[in-house]
Amino acid sequence: MERYKVCLAIAEAIWVGIDLHKVHWHVTIRTQVAELFSSSIPGSWEALQALLERYPADRVYVVYEAGYFGYWLYDALTQWGATCLVTPPSLVPLQQGNHVKTDRRDSRKLSFYLMKGMLKGIWVPSPERRTHRDVLRRRQKLVADRVRAQSRIKALLQFYGVRVEIPCGLWSQRCVRALSTLQWTNRWQQESFRRLLDEYSFLCQQIKEQTELVHQLAESAPYAEDLKLLRTLGSLGILTGMEFLLELPPMAAFARSEELAAYVGLTPAQYSSGEHIRMGRITAAGRCHLRATLIELAWRVIAKDAAMRTIYERIKHHSGSKRAIVAVARRLVICMRRMLLDRRSYLMRQAA
Repeated sequence: MERYKVCLAIAEAIWVGIDLHKVHWHVTIRTQVAELFSSSIPGSWEALQALLERYPADRVYVVYEAGYFGYWLYDALTQWGATCLVTPPSLVPLQQGNHVKTDRRDSRKLSFYLMKGMLKGIWVPSPERRTHRDVLRRRQKLVADRVRAQSRIKALLQFYGVRVEIPCGLWSQRCVRALSTLQWTNRWQQESFRRLLDEYSFLCQQIKEQTELVHQLAESAPYAEDLKLLRTLGSLGILTGMEFLLELPPMAAFARSEELAAYVGLTPAQYSSGEHIRMGRITAAGRCHLRATLIELAWRVIAKDAAMRTIYERIKHHSGSKRAIVAVARRLVICMRRMLLDRRSYLMRQAA
């Protein structure tokens, strides 16, 4: 208790590590010289606030891992007056040889690493931007649900040996009508199959409405001008442009273009020891859906832009097509950053 009073008297910084779970949170509170508290509390902001009220808010530094719990706790802590860091779990230093993992240890580790300045924080979008991003992500999840519905239908047909020519990708209305005319052996199969088709049709309608919502968002003030610039990049559509704008921080946040390439995971890993240097696969950091979208965009761009096509062919000659298209995607990301910073349109170079 005496040590606790001394810590408060000299107004030291308070470092707090929180290991979040649905029911309980494990919280560790420490200063530079002592651990003041380490225990579980009910998993709510009210319980955490009651625990932190004993310390000056402007001296409190809090960290928790990004993931399931989103950013509402970050909002509550910063509004209360504390400084909060949301750290990606993949960048929390690992203790080699330690095979014991508990909530208490995780919480203590977070508070200690925060005190030592060993943790990196992710970019936390504003509450308004989060709602905008959810519009796009909801469409992506609906598309994934539709793919699963298609797979269930095809698996059922295969299970019963029903041979029907079904195209890849989005099914046409003609294809859906043909499936709806299939005759099964009894009422139970017929009704069950109809519900599968109803699910597919419902998801198609949901995707259509959500796509319209994305288009309306693209016409709003925060994005309209930037999207207009990006769309001078030939094959870039509204959905791809909005994903680039919504999933990434403002371009001014990246001091160098290499930082942006690393943020989206298009930078090759490197393994070096002494005089030996080996370049590996891309780091695959960041959101995989955005990275896949950028690579798909790169395929479309090299079909229209002669300069990008030349780069692709040159790298393909000695490294293969996969590495070549990733390199083109990386160049496109850097180019898109410069377009937004300089407010310049993209100059498409046609083949001679």
